[in-house]
Formats: sequence, C-alpha cells, structure tokens
Amino acid sequence: MTFQPPLNGLEKLFEPQIPPLGHDLRDFPHVPRRALSANAKWIGRAGELLVESVLLRIGLVSAQLPEFMPADCIVYHPDALLRVQIKTCSKPRNGAFHFNISKGYHRSPTGVRRYDRGDFDLLALVALSENVVNFTADRRQAQSFSVADVSELRDHPRRSLDDALETIGILPCDAASTDLKPTQY
Repeated sequence: MTFQPPLNGLEKLFEPQIPPLGHDLRDFPHVPRRALSANAKWIGRAGELLVESVLLRIGLVSAQLPEFMPADCIVYHPDALLRVQIKTCSKPRNGAFHFNISKGYHRSPTGVRRYDRGDFDLLALVALSENVVNFTADRRQAQSFSVADVSELRDHPRRSLDDALETIGILPCDAASTDLKPTQY
C-alpha cells in the first residue's frame, strides 16, 4: 500500500466556517447595516436555504449550483429543469423590499453587469427578515415588493411560483406531468 502524505494547508479548505461567539448577525434582523454588508455571503446563503425550504415544502427538489454559475440552483419540476436566480434582501426600506437584479461584485475584475437572457428561468426574491419568498419571471433590473405583500406570500407560498411558472409557459406543480410516478413493486 502506498502512502500519500498530506498537503500542508489543504485541510484548512474543509474546515467549517463557524461564526465566533458574539457574531454580529446573532440578533438578525435587528443588526446595523454595516453588519449586513460585512456578512453579505452569509445573508445570501440564508436566502438560498430559505428558497430550498419553501420548494421542498411545496414538493419540489432543488440542487445548489457552483458559485461561478449565473443561476443559484436548479429546480426539478415534473415538466422541466428550471434555473433559479436567488436575490436576498435583509430588511425593508421605505415600506418595501428592494432587489438589484445584476451579477458580479463591485470590487471584482468584471464588475457588476446585467444577466443574459439565458442565465436563469425564474427569480426568487427573498425577504429574509420576514422569511418569505416571492417567485417571479420578471427580468427587470430593479424589483421590489411591498411589506403589505408579506402576509399573502406567507399564507400562500406557492401562489407566486405558480404565477411565475405560468408566465414562462409551464404548468403549476399539481397540474404538471405525472411521468415521474414511483415504481410499483
């Protein structure tokens, strides 16, 4: 049997990134804006997990895509594989949750730019402080929804998804193809 010596430093890549005690997001959403911007990756990941949770609760499975892809996840709908881009807003401003639909980072070499038409099929707009998701097929670069919409999104989490699916020509989940029936033994 051969021996493969460990590569120094490689084990650091697999250590979990755990926030230290007293982490500045522990009282979310009641945290200062500087804490939100300093922890944007954590906030974005929380939004992605909320979308996955909502999808699972309505009977759809999703898979996260690598960070360099233009969409955040693939949703396995009975009639299609759907690319979903997820945008997360931490807190409302002036009575609404506001979203900038662009890709990239201000400090990256390529900067911030618009999404191409084929980058995603649906948007999932997450109001993280309210734990709700608004699905849409709208591709406008600036989007928002009112705080008054939160109770409807909470009471009927599937309604915006069904509306977005209809917009792109796909049947709602319960009216979709039933080809994916479990095998009977």
